[in-house]
Amino acid sequence: MNRRKFLTYGFAAGAALALAPDAHAATVQASLSIEPADVEMIDGVVVFQVLFFGPEGPRPVLRATQGDQVTISVRNNDTRAHGFAIPGVPAATIASIAPGATRSVTFTAPRGGSYLYIDHTLAPVNRLLGLHGAFVVAPRDPRTAAGTVTPFARAAQTPAIAALFDALGTSERFPGRPWTPDRERIWLFSQIDPVLNARVDAGQTIDPRAAAAAFAPRYFTLNGKSGFDAAHDPASVAKGYVGEPLIFRVLNAGLSTNSPHIHGNHVFELSGVNAQGAQIVRSNIIERDTWIMAPLDRKDVLLPFVRPNDIPAAAYPPVQEKFPFKYPMHCHIEMSQTAGGGNYPQGLITDWELLGPSLPAES
Repeated sequence: MNRRKFLTYGFAAGAALALAPDAHAATVQASLSIEPADVEMIDGVVVFQVLFFGPEGPRPVLRATQGDQVTISVRNNDTRAHGFAIPGVPAATIASIAPGATRSVTFTAPRGGSYLYIDHTLAPVNRLLGLHGAFVVAPRDPRTAAGTVTPFARAAQTPAIAALFDALGTSERFPGRPWTPDRERIWLFSQIDPVLNARVDAGQTIDPRAAAAAFAPRYFTLNGKSGFDAAHDPASVAKGYVGEPLIFRVLNAGLSTNSPHIHGNHVFELSGVNAQGAQIVRSNIIERDTWIMAPLDRKDVLLPFVRPNDIPAAAYPPVQEKFPFKYPMHCHIEMSQTAGGGNYPQGLITDWELLGPSLPAES
């Protein structure tokens, strides 16, 4: 067994772990480990967690291409049994991994989109301890009939999706450039109840139903961070010029419902999940400033990076207010805005930035 890790609150999280070495790989693989850790929270309190680790650190972002044969090996360095699953991909499940053991699962990467990987055992307790991460699948055939790249395979695209992506960079409403796959951020939400985590750390027997009923989150996290730290995390903060659309891959691994709200621009909700956890690509794309993220929800939303609507066209670009413009994302579920029971605004928030009113010239 590894000794327990200690992570300061500013630790790097969500580093990418690419499963596919190239676009044509038939078989790809990655390794994870399950590690107990003491993690410093935004208010300086140290909380016991259990985390998935990859070579780059905790909660690596796993990536593959649709149709790849993916093998994931998981070593359990905790003293308790754990498991592995990808909701919506039934074949990607390891029922149980004993302490000190390594087990693997091989499955076909599903259609392009955003997925969670979690420890599904003792649900929802183990995923609330920190055993969760993001799995991003690139589509094999991402282009519309007009040749525009999207995050979804041609077979999954609805007419509304094709029309939106074909309009990006080609219209007065959406000036600039089309979307490109490098323009994305992952927002992985979760919540932490230190009382529950301490009970697990003490070796107490946990009744999952009773634990869920008594769950009282004290910390609300985005990619493992909160408040000031999340708002200054390059992996979370979206930046770009007007005309550089970006996709947020938003996932909720926690037990609380969240309602992220964006200032400055509205977003377009592209996808969601059904009751079985299967991906739904929207046929009616709604422009939102706030959207709902239920437990285990996954939604891809597009931030268009257009002129903010509250700036009149005649006064744009502004003379007195200088770029970059920094806008917040905060959750409209009020309790999520605090840490430690009242430390505001150190909860589920981050920023996004408009760097300038026009795109720099392409090199």
